[in-house]
Amino acid sequence: MKLELGISANFAIKRWADPNDWVRLIARDLGIGRIQFSFDQFDPRSRPELRRAYAERVREACERYGAKIHSTFTGLSIYPHNLLYHPLPEGREDGIDWFRNAFAMTRELGADAIGGPYGGMDAATFRSPELREEATRLAEEALVGLLREAEEVYGIRTFYWEQTPIRREGPVGIGPTLAHLERVERLRGGKGAEFALCLDVGHAICEDASGEDRDPYVWLERLAPYSPIVHLQQTDGRYDRHWTFTEENNGRGIIEAERVLDALRRSRAKEAFLLLEVGHPFEENDHRVRKEVEASVAYWRDAIRDCERRMEEEERR
Repeated sequence: MKLELGISANFAIKRWADPNDWVRLIARDLGIGRIQFSFDQFDPRSRPELRRAYAERVREACERYGAKIHSTFTGLSIYPHNLLYHPLPEGREDGIDWFRNAFAMTRELGADAIGGPYGGMDAATFRSPELREEATRLAEEALVGLLREAEEVYGIRTFYWEQTPIRREGPVGIGPTLAHLERVERLRGGKGAEFALCLDVGHAICEDASGEDRDPYVWLERLAPYSPIVHLQQTDGRYDRHWTFTEENNGRGIIEAERVLDALRRSRAKEAFLLLEVGHPFEENDHRVRKEVEASVAYWRDAIRDCERRMEEEERR
């Protein structure tokens, strides 16, 4: 199994706004060459000329420091929106418009993949079985249309759907998540961008789930072959914390690097691109943020190195 460590740049939002600063921090100081861009860093619905100018700065910084934008991701600022699950047609169309602009900026950044959730139902819709079924149908129709448009118009090859722990945003169990992937694949009919999974180790926390559906290691073992990227965060298993992997947080968290890597090996996935997705309150001291991100990178780099060493020893036996 091939392992690679990357990082989401969402930890840098507001603190390191200039691409030259955050790309230098990630590529030169942290030593990570592949980056996931967060749309919290720049609104894709900005004026096209402003968006293109920012994207050019990112590409120049990546060339300067030897980095590459692996993919883009929806981010926190659009996550509170209902997007493709909006109960009103104008709301759904607004969600489609947002993704079109995100596709355009993804291309301008030089990437060919985008990811994230694609929306969530409002409470009234979710409470009604009839409305829920109709909202699901309309959202999936819009999604499939966007997947085809993403490839044909913008050259996007992959959409990484991120499963979340909220029932109004889609399946929260292992079986239903796999069924959703298969259903969208049937609807896609082999046309458009690939619909793949993005597993987040902190998302097996839905209070309505139980047993294996609340075990992040079982999620990895069962679904890693369908998930080319995995988001890494430390969490206590109660909330989607996005804590860093410091000694203090590891002492109160449930995510252990060795167990994650062992689960990935058991999954028989051929490769795993592990993306650190950690964040801090905006009130946190900037120096502490940087030090904790550095510690998180060191923690996972050491764990991956140890795992690769064990795999090499096993092959020699």
